[in-house]
This record gives sequence, structure tokens and C-alpha cells, in this order.
Amino acid sequence: MLSEPTLEQLKSVDPDRLRAAVFADKAGRERLQLLYAFHYELAKVPELVSEVMIGQIRYQWWRDAVAEIYEGKPVRKHEVATPLAGILLQYNVPRFWVDRLIDGRERDLDPRPFANLNEAKDYCRQTSGVLMQIAVKLLGAEPDDAVLSAGEAWGLTGLARAYAHYQKGMLSQLDYSELCTAARQSQKIAGKGLRTLPGSAFPAIAYVALIPSFISRLTDSKHDPHTMTVSYGPLLKQLRLMGAVMRGRV
Repeated sequence: MLSEPTLEQLKSVDPDRLRAAVFADKAGRERLQLLYAFHYELAKVPELVSEVMIGQIRYQWWRDAVAEIYEGKPVRKHEVATPLAGILLQYNVPRFWVDRLIDGRERDLDPRPFANLNEAKDYCRQTSGVLMQIAVKLLGAEPDDAVLSAGEAWGLTGLARAYAHYQKGMLSQLDYSELCTAARQSQKIAGKGLRTLPGSAFPAIAYVALIPSFISRLTDSKHDPHTMTVSYGPLLKQLRLMGAVMRGRV
């Protein structure tokens, strides 16, 4: 279980995944919270370092920790790394998924913009998609390609939401409207496939149900992606998630 300060910080940086995780049973919810804390450890690296090399060292620290987990060695003491060992092995999460997630997040150290939309999709699949894949596995189900597509859709939506911040950086070569369209299309592709997941695994992917409302706001004629961000109240989000869980579809 995460410490209260860590959980509170996670709620501020990754609220939508945690809102969806609430619908899992207590043990499943704690596994998801631990996974999302691990992901945040990876995602925050570029914000903490001033030099690429220092960031690469931090990512290597996590690769070494993962190697310890899967090679049966003593796992370094860390609030996230130590308990992570137990759940990854207990639920047979493939090591290459975890390594792929680390590699995907390390791309954030690269100042080069995405060359095209396909490159952005690959990035989203390798980060948000693989994270969702692991989350489904930790709730006892077997994720298929629909889960990766759903994660891709969530990642693309996140890029569109952050367009004002990244328009002169990683997103400078991408067309905003195409980014929104791609997010919507990826979610539709994922939709039917996600219905085959058992209900117990739904909290791992339920937040995908928030995408249509985000895209609606992002494509509203009054929204200027170059200067504005979108707002989406927590109560509305919770109601949307509750409806998705009750229907078992996003």
C-alpha cells in the first residue's frame, strides 16, 4: 500500500486513472495505485532533471530495479519498487511490457518533435497503451490489441489537451485537428474489443469513457488550442465513469 502523502500526490497528477481504479475491489485498487505510482516515477523524470544524461541515469535505475525483480535478486528498498516486485510476478506481467514502458517514457527526454502522426501514435501506444495493458493484467484479465488502442486514444487525447504547452516542442510538426481526430478514431477502434473484457478488469480501462467529452471540448469552436486548456469537472467525470462501469462499455 502506498503512503498517504504519495497517494495524495498521485491524486493530483493522475486523477482520472485513480477515479476509475475506485471501482475495483480493495486489493485490485491498491495494485492499480501502485502501478500508477510506478508510472509517475517514470513520467516525472524529465521535470526533475536539467540534463539528459541525468535523466537517462534515473531511467537506468528503474531498469536495474526491474532486472532485480525478474531475475530473482534482492529488490532495492523503495516505496514503489519493493512492493512492485510482488504484484508483477504474482500476475505474470511480461518483463518486456515493463521495459517497453520505461523506454517509452524515456522518449520524453528527447527534444525532437514527433515527425508525424504515426510517430505520436506509437509513443502513445508504448506509454499509455502499455500502462493500460499492465493494469488489465493486474486485475486478472488478458489484454488484447483493443486495450493498446484504448491506451493510444487516451495518450493522443492527453497530447491534444497539452497542445498549448507542447506546440513549439514535441507537437510542433503535428496538426491539432488531426491529433483530435486520431484520438477519436482510436477510441472507436478500441470500443467493441473492450466489451469482451471481464467486468472485474473494467476499472483498468474505464477512464477511456472520458475521451468523447474531452474531444468535444477540445474541438469546440470557442476553444483556442494555442492558448487554452479544457476544464472538465470532477463530479461530471465521476458520473461518466459510473455510467461506463454500470454499462460495461466505454
